[in-house]
Amino acid sequence: MVGLNRPQRSLITFGVVLAGALSSVGCSSSSTSPTATEAPEPSPTTTVAEVTSDDVSTTSLDPTTTTREVTTTTVVIDDIEDRLTAVVDDFLASTQAPGVTMTVLRPSDDGTDTIEAISLARGVRNITTETELSTSDYFRWASITKPMTSIVVLQLVEEGLIDLDTAVSTYLGEGWASGYVLDGVDYGDAITIRQILDHTDGFADFAFDLGFYVLASTRLDTPFEPEEVIDWAVEQGPLYEPGTAYEYNTVGFIVAGLVIEKVTGNPAHIELRNRLFDPAGAKEIYLPPKESPPEQTIDGYVQGDLKLALNFVPGFAVYTAEATVGAFYDISVIPQEVLRSVGWTGGGIEARAEDLARVFRQQFTGALSDDMLTAFTTPSEFSNYGLGINVGEVDGYTVYSHGGGTPGFRSHAMYMPELDVTIAVSANLIQIEPDIGTLASDIAAIIIDDL
Repeated sequence: MVGLNRPQRSLITFGVVLAGALSSVGCSSSSTSPTATEAPEPSPTTTVAEVTSDDVSTTSLDPTTTTREVTTTTVVIDDIEDRLTAVVDDFLASTQAPGVTMTVLRPSDDGTDTIEAISLARGVRNITTETELSTSDYFRWASITKPMTSIVVLQLVEEGLIDLDTAVSTYLGEGWASGYVLDGVDYGDAITIRQILDHTDGFADFAFDLGFYVLASTRLDTPFEPEEVIDWAVEQGPLYEPGTAYEYNTVGFIVAGLVIEKVTGNPAHIELRNRLFDPAGAKEIYLPPKESPPEQTIDGYVQGDLKLALNFVPGFAVYTAEATVGAFYDISVIPQEVLRSVGWTGGGIEARAEDLARVFRQQFTGALSDDMLTAFTTPSEFSNYGLGINVGEVDGYTVYSHGGGTPGFRSHAMYMPELDVTIAVSANLIQIEPDIGTLASDIAAIIIDDL
């Protein structure tokens, strides 16, 4: 939950109303999102190749297999890695963020079809202990979860199990959103699958609702069920007639998670792993609250308007003395159940940067047919947002991107199809000025210049 200022949606819409977002609410198409988790059985860990010099790691992935091939090398930092380190250090200095993790995936220049990964971690995971950040640390990626959920829905469309222009009630049952009333008309059974994926469903975003912040703060140790978040949104009523405008929100993607479970009969995190994570060779990526990383995410910090809000909302304020670290509020001090559950399939992913990048790339390089990929990346008439992804351009190259923001973390991921380049970057601080998308663009400029 970031700020209560709607104009800061992109910056703060970190997908979970302060407390609500507390878990992982969603980020805007530019960046934002949160997370949820109940700590089930521990999942297997994957060792990421690491180089001691400045914690830069280089690994190789054969895109023709589903098994990641990791090679540890003694790397002499070349010019591009030097430049990436410099731009990240500049970002840390200008924003005062504690730490940044990033991974770039790009075609290797060795004449093979191998994808090279350049991973970098700078700064600290905890301000008080000054423990250095590592590429093996876990971050919360918030709304970057949204395109992943959309990919699974679109695969089910390809399989004939879901129709994009059919009402959600076809899958969740009539009356699933009864009471979703605007000007005397109940639109609950009229919302379509397409509308929940392109943010034209009319749902309000809990990340901007003070009442939701207060509600979440009264139950920080009690996870949110998806239906609770949906019921809250239904009670608010539509912001407009569904299908007639765009308003970014996380609720629609939580609905999508329930549709996935209803159609497949499996938990959403299992479908995401089987259909997207495993084919990408990504082991260290998790969707709480039904699964968790083997180690908790690093400490995340909030500042500015969000910190001010946390200091005044009663449920958070009781932790203020313990959580205050200079100008920051250490979000890891409070109970994490709400923060790790409220975003779910709209903002709950916790992962290492390299695994997040591999999954993000997989969305465009093997997860969908050409026709369905076109549907995924075609914006609606109301925005530059497709069915779960933002569509833009950098230096003349097409860019598919999504941001993520949740209390403690600000993230951004992008894929450039003409270059087959993927960038994933996250900082353990929100709000940030300049925003994390600026760093992603600076990284992209270095990669493009190196081609």
